[in-house]
Amino acid sequence: MRYYLYVKEFDMNDNRFGMLEFGDVAPKAEPNKDVFTNAGGLQVREGSTAKQDDNGNWFNAIGLQSTETHKHVAKIWQDKCVSLESFYSTLKAQDANKVDVVKPESAIRLKDASTLLDGTPLTKSGMNSLRLFTDIPSSMISFMDERGYSDELVKFVNDELNRREQDWSNKGKDSREFRVRTRHDDDGNPVARAIVSERYGVIDNLEAMEMIIDALPSKDAIKDALASHLHNDGDDMFGNLLLPDNIKSEPDSDYGVGIAFRNSEVRNSTFKVSPFLFRAICLNGMIWGRQDSSIKVNQRHMGNIDKQELREEVRRAIVVALSQGNDLLALLGHSKHVEVKNPEQVIAQLSRDNKMTIAQGKLWHKGYLESLQEASGHSHDRTAFGIVNGLTRSAQQYTGSTREQMETIASAILAPAIDADLQTISKRWGLISERAKSLDDDTVLQYAYIR
Repeated sequence: MRYYLYVKEFDMNDNRFGMLEFGDVAPKAEPNKDVFTNAGGLQVREGSTAKQDDNGNWFNAIGLQSTETHKHVAKIWQDKCVSLESFYSTLKAQDANKVDVVKPESAIRLKDASTLLDGTPLTKSGMNSLRLFTDIPSSMISFMDERGYSDELVKFVNDELNRREQDWSNKGKDSREFRVRTRHDDDGNPVARAIVSERYGVIDNLEAMEMIIDALPSKDAIKDALASHLHNDGDDMFGNLLLPDNIKSEPDSDYGVGIAFRNSEVRNSTFKVSPFLFRAICLNGMIWGRQDSSIKVNQRHMGNIDKQELREEVRRAIVVALSQGNDLLALLGHSKHVEVKNPEQVIAQLSRDNKMTIAQGKLWHKGYLESLQEASGHSHDRTAFGIVNGLTRSAQQYTGSTREQMETIASAILAPAIDADLQTISKRWGLISERAKSLDDDTVLQYAYIR
């Protein structure tokens, strides 16, 4: 699935902008229904929103006092949360005592019911991860442990591990390795918390949280963001990050932004990032008016993971949440008010700036001329909207990477930033228009479509 300005791509035969027509008044930022769906949570009365009283105090949509930084979260609940900065420091401290040791499969056997051959103690999670390499059901392990059948447990597990290794060897394949994941227990001693195969894809909790933090648009956001509904035992972590209102594209919108996250370093879950919007959070943490984003991350701990691509997926999901999935509507609304007096010259200039072929430039100009014939297009003659509309229309004539490249150019030239205002967009297009005036007529004609 591809995204254009963080909004789902429409069918190839649709006019990408035609579905988004609206009046000349810039729309109020509301959750894009194509991106955020109602999660069926506790609802608030229609029209209820966060408000500030005469004394400057903020109250959320259900009437509980909040703060300017988190208008939608009851102050009492904020006080029960942990700052993201503090949570991040905890993860860093835990990470310092985590070590992975790679050993041959033959070296991974039980010394007793809770210890590996080399003397490393096993946590319950570590024992369960080892069991997964056998056909022994978890109920059998629990039964033998409860009844004190320790010797039998060791024998059955080791026999099954021997069988696994022998079956692999009988196929004439090279021997395999195990990764033993260790950390310190409460007394500072190393314990084996998980045993995984060579196909395990490592994404540790600290690394996962750094991907989320790096996706935030402000370096100061880590100080204001709150970790809510938090669980972290050094192996598994999950919870919600409540992002400060001042980093949203629309700081005073009716919704707060939350990022549900989950990760396991011991095979208990995938790495998940699930943005959501909410109208209010009450004093005991209940979330009112929740809406979940369809754009999320769910990465399995398997194989070679492209960490850079994963970071981009996390960034994309969080930017969508901060814009309420509404960035395209807002930017298009602004672009309809930006006059461009020399569209032919501007198309030629932008085609050259973005290293497009002359054929692509001609098709762009053709798409621009055709867009003017739309029922709603005439009022957008000689505007930034009309020019970008022409490019996305022309991109539909291409497939694969060429089409994707042209659509990416359209998103890049529309506005300098996802939360740009009308003045900023006007300034950007004014500079482009002035530069384009210096092109000679022959150059402009090269990129012009002749009917």
